[in-house]
Amino acid sequence: MIQSKSDAFWIRHLLRRAGFNASPDEMDHYQKLGYEAALDELLHPEQVNNEGLEDKIKAQFFDYTDLADLQRWWLYRMTYGRCPLEEKMTLFWHGHFATSNRKVNNVFAMYVQNMLFRKYGLGNFHELLYSVSTDPAMIVWLDNQQNRKGKPNENYAREIMELFTLGIGNYSEQDIKEAARAFTGWQTQAAKFVFNRNQHDFGQKTFLGQTGDFNGDDIVNILVTQPATSKFLAKKLCKFFVADTPSDAMIARIAGVYSSNQFNIRKVLRAIFSDDEFLSEASYHAKIKSPAEYVVGSLKLLQVKNLDPSMPVMMERMGQSLFKPPNVKGWDGGKAWVSTDKMMERFNFAAKITSQRFNEIEKYFGAQQLMQKQGLHNPKEIVNYFLALLVDDDVPETARRRLVEYAGSDISGKPLDGDPDEKTLDAKLRGLVHLIMTLPSYQIC
Repeated sequence: MIQSKSDAFWIRHLLRRAGFNASPDEMDHYQKLGYEAALDELLHPEQVNNEGLEDKIKAQFFDYTDLADLQRWWLYRMTYGRCPLEEKMTLFWHGHFATSNRKVNNVFAMYVQNMLFRKYGLGNFHELLYSVSTDPAMIVWLDNQQNRKGKPNENYAREIMELFTLGIGNYSEQDIKEAARAFTGWQTQAAKFVFNRNQHDFGQKTFLGQTGDFNGDDIVNILVTQPATSKFLAKKLCKFFVADTPSDAMIARIAGVYSSNQFNIRKVLRAIFSDDEFLSEASYHAKIKSPAEYVVGSLKLLQVKNLDPSMPVMMERMGQSLFKPPNVKGWDGGKAWVSTDKMMERFNFAAKITSQRFNEIEKYFGAQQLMQKQGLHNPKEIVNYFLALLVDDDVPETARRRLVEYAGSDISGKPLDGDPDEKTLDAKLRGLVHLIMTLPSYQIC
C-alpha cells in the first residue's frame, strides 16, 4: 500500500473494483468501517441485510421470461443492492462462462444460471464448475444436449478446458475426445438437468494422464486440481480486478492461494484485494470501465432513484448486453470498450442522465438539491465537490480551471455578475456534471 495515501483513498479504489463505485451514503458506511472491515463485509454478502433491494425489486413486477425485464432486474441489483461484490462476481462469472440467450432462447433459464453464479460465485470453484456443467442454459449453449454415446459432441469438453479451467496449450485433442465421452448423457429436460444413462458412455477413458470409467463429475474433479487451472483463474481474476497486465509474481501468489485453500474463491479474492499490487499506484485508475461499471457507477454516484427501460439498450450500444455476450469468450474489455462509436454512446448516456427527465415531473438526479445538501456556494467549491465525487480528483489543473470558468459563467459563456437565477444555475450544474462524465478519467476505475 502506498504509505502517503489514506485508508479512505484505498476504500474508494476497492469499491470501484470490488463493486460499481458507491453512493455518498454507501461510501460513508464503508469509510467508517475501515479497509479491512469493509473488505470483510464485501466478502460476506450472506451477513448483509439486503431486504431493501428485494422490496424494491418486488415493486417492479419483473417478468423473468422477458429479456428486457431480466436485464433491468440485474441492473436494479447492481445499483440498489447492498452486496456489490456478490453482483460484481456474478458479472465476472457471466463473462467467464459466457452464455448467450441468442442461442439458449430461454430467458428463465438465463435467470436460473445468473442465480447460480450468485450462489456459488464467492464459494468453492469445484462446486461452481460442477453446477455450471449441469446448468440447463450451459447444456444448450455448448451443445451437450447432442452429446451421446457413440457420437460425442466435443463442444463443452473443449470449452471447459480452453475457456473455463486450463487454458490453451494445457490439454490435447485426445483429452477433448475423452472428456466429451465422459459428459455423454448430461442433458436437460423440462429446464432441469437429467443424466440419460442410455446415452452415457461407461467405457474406460484416459484424461490428462489418468485412466478410469470417468463421467462428468470425474472430469470436473481432475480439472479443478490442475496447476494450470490455478494459474488460469488467478490471471483472469487479476486482469478483471487489478490490471490488464498483472505481473507474473502476483499471478503466482494468487494461484498459490487457490491451490492451498481447496479452490476457495472468497480467500482468493481476499488475497487479491489485500495484495500490494492491487494497493499500488500502478493499479489505481488503471482499468477502463465496462459499460456496466460506467452506467451503474453513474447511477450510484448521482443517486438516481429510478431506472427506465432504456438503460439496457444504452448499455448494449456501449458494447455490453447483459445475458447476450458476443461469443463463448465473453467480452474483450479493455480498449475495446472505448472505440469511437462506443464513446459516443457513453456521452449520450451522460447527456440523458444530466439533462433529461425520468418522467414528466422528476429529473434523473437533483443537481441543485445535491449542491445545497453539501453547502456549496461558489463555482470553485462546486467544481471541487463534483470532481472529488466523480473522478476522485484525478484531473489536470488546467481542466479544473476550465471547469471553474464554465461553472462561473452564464449560458452564453460570459462571467456571471452576481448569483445566477435558478434556471441558469440548474443548467450550469447539469452541464458541469456532463462535462466531467466525458473526461478521460471518468472512463477509468
